[in-house]
Amino acid sequence: MTGALFDLNVRYSLFYLSCTILIAFLVWRYRGRPESFSTWLFPKAVYTHRSNLLDIKLFITGRLFSILGLFGAVFFPTTIAYAVLTYLSPDEFSAPPISWSRGFIATVVVVVTSDFCKYWAHRAHHEWRFLWPFHAVHHSADVLTPLTVERVHPLEPIIRNLLMTLVVGLVQGLVLYGLVGQINLTTIGGANALYFVFNALGSNFRHSHIWISYGPVLEHVFISPAQHQIHHSVARKHHDKNYGSIFAVWDWAFGTLYVPTEQEKLRFGVSDGTDKPVEQPYPTLVAALILPFTQSWSAIVDKMGGTQAQRTQTPAPQPAATPALAPAMPQGFSLWLDVLRAGAALTVLFGHMAHVRFTGGKYYFLRDWNVASDAVAVFFVLSGVVIAYAAGRDATLSRFAFNRVTRVASVLVPALLLTLVFDAIGTRTDMSAYPQGYYQQLSLGEFLWRGLTVTNLWTGAQDWVRLGSNGPVWSLSYEIGFYLIFGAMIFLKGLTRAAVLAMLVLLVGIPILVMFPAWYLGVLVWKRVSAAPSTRSRKANWAIAVGSIALLVALKVAKLPNILENLTIAVLQPVNHHDLLVYSNEVLWNTVIALLLAVHLIAIWALAQDGARRAEGRFARLVRWIAGGSFSLYLVHYPTLHLLDATLPATLPGHDLWMLVLTLAVCFGFAAIFERPIRRYRAVLRALFARIASPREADTASAG
Repeated sequence: MTGALFDLNVRYSLFYLSCTILIAFLVWRYRGRPESFSTWLFPKAVYTHRSNLLDIKLFITGRLFSILGLFGAVFFPTTIAYAVLTYLSPDEFSAPPISWSRGFIATVVVVVTSDFCKYWAHRAHHEWRFLWPFHAVHHSADVLTPLTVERVHPLEPIIRNLLMTLVVGLVQGLVLYGLVGQINLTTIGGANALYFVFNALGSNFRHSHIWISYGPVLEHVFISPAQHQIHHSVARKHHDKNYGSIFAVWDWAFGTLYVPTEQEKLRFGVSDGTDKPVEQPYPTLVAALILPFTQSWSAIVDKMGGTQAQRTQTPAPQPAATPALAPAMPQGFSLWLDVLRAGAALTVLFGHMAHVRFTGGKYYFLRDWNVASDAVAVFFVLSGVVIAYAAGRDATLSRFAFNRVTRVASVLVPALLLTLVFDAIGTRTDMSAYPQGYYQQLSLGEFLWRGLTVTNLWTGAQDWVRLGSNGPVWSLSYEIGFYLIFGAMIFLKGLTRAAVLAMLVLLVGIPILVMFPAWYLGVLVWKRVSAAPSTRSRKANWAIAVGSIALLVALKVAKLPNILENLTIAVLQPVNHHDLLVYSNEVLWNTVIALLLAVHLIAIWALAQDGARRAEGRFARLVRWIAGGSFSLYLVHYPTLHLLDATLPATLPGHDLWMLVLTLAVCFGFAAIFERPIRRYRAVLRALFARIASPREADTASAG
């Protein structure tokens, strides 16, 4: 137990306490020596408070659990990192040259990832009712001292470690393999250097009576002691704020940041939700150890349908029987979604046209940049946003299913038939325009079965196939999988939901499952922006909106996609990553795109809310028009390009321009017939259902 006093991994070690006293002395002098230093630093009212006495008892209890090894048994990121490094490194592996810059980058990435996990683990303890009682022990402190960091229920660090260990360990292993390459546990532990700096520069002030603010600029990047003290405040305006450990950017990005403009008078403890602290809920050590179990069990019972319990610090959201009606989407946000949708569709077209067989390699830099694949990742995030919005608007499973099926089928079915016709003409004209790898001949039955069910990339039960020359249908196969999984998650319940989700997981296969988190980030964007207005300034939102895209471009220029794909290849060896992941071979980079785009969209929503609704100009109407045909453009352009490659003379003046103009004409002509009139098609279907259904069923159909 005394070893903790000399352990540099422990905040309250003698070294860090000495640093704290030194910094406190400088602050005391800077503030004009308001009283004697010892009285100012160790106020009697704080250190003799009964709350501090419970801190000491819980500290001793925690050290006993630590001696038993219970905390370390469930926190083994270093072990996972070492296992990843061992697995990735073949016998002939040659580590990249060690440099100061590589080591620094590896350290920063590991620390940032760990801090990101801590943010969500901390937030989960506030927002999940069954976890809150264990974390409430920490928040029940009526006064704050450096030892309050150890005022935790013994089960809380076990839960937190379980939530964090896998992600942190994997990232440590992958980063060290890619940047450092040494299978060395000492190297892994090198990330502690930043924690050393963090602790030495005053982490103990976070739990203290001494207010230290970094100012409004730095407090958007780092969590100051003042911000963490605010996190402990009973004031309603401070609830659910400043979850971060080191970095404030997570709170900033996810809407939980609170930056004080001046020193605030704070009261600590657990509140009744009306700015008033409740009587100490854990007055004794026994109460602090036992009561959280009973309170957590009550929360679980309530979740399953019992009497609703009253949570004191931060109310967790209650599940609704059906999704709430979707809030109105700001005009500016809707327009920006269309800008991204139109831009992504055109980018896919340009990326595919850049193939040597279509344009002779003049634009092959677009292939080198892999812009088409990146654009599909953008589509996935936008789809998640729109589907989450639609689910709230539809409110029932029947409406949700009707709208999704009609939206997809109205374009997919004619696109597949057009593909059959174009491929039949093109292959008979010039088969060399349909090279192996870009065209797969299927029987009519298999083509229609796999195409109409959109299961051509469902690898869980069967091999994946390309539908003739229409390779882009692969992403629609992903989309349908995402729709089904998401629909089951929000509209089904109990064993039915579990059974359907299990079946879908088995059927869709690994390629679709690994991309689901990237798609689901779009859902989280909608949940975030529709839940509460942004509290950030307009300048901050502009900085996030522009900075997220600038960072994405910088990472692309720095060849991060290549690094991440090489890591994927190494992790999956000896299995070929293309064989296993198919079109998800860049899953790590696609997830980075999705994450930064999600942050970007959250900022755009906040900016759009400030704008007044007004008549749209020519540019906006053009964007809406292109976006309104983007689905057709995506599904029809590839078979059209192949047909034109087979039929257009290579010597035709302006060949590339002809190919582009004709492809756009076919795609937007197709959209005019099949995509844009979707509302009329739905009205016809509803009328048809009304005729053949019973009156009650007809009313239900017409409501869709």
